[in-house]
Amino acid sequence: MSKKDLTSGLDATIKSSLNQKQGSRQHPTVSAQEAQERRAAGKTQGAKGAAMPRINLAFTEENYNFIKRFARCRGDNMTDFVNHIIDDYREEHIKEFEKIEAFINNT
Repeated sequence: MSKKDLTSGLDATIKSSLNQKQGSRQHPTVSAQEAQERRAAGKTQGAKGAAMPRINLAFTEENYNFIKRFARCRGDNMTDFVNHIIDDYREEHIKEFEKIEAFINNT
């Protein structure tokens, strides 16, 4: 590999890093308030600085198909549907959740 190839690769990396930090026309960096509003609405795609926490989950085939089909029927994507299910569960079990929070905060 020549020095020119290495330099051009480094230049591309630096430019890419700058674009990520400063945002771009397609993906502008958003303010802290706008990021919070986007997270609350679940609409963070294309907004630098507004990413939501993520986890990698594995589902049984039956649960995966259930999520996929019900999300499609509701007009949601799979993430929105799973968040909907968890929101409902959390509301139904608020007392237990408050007890867990109190226990954790007291230890």
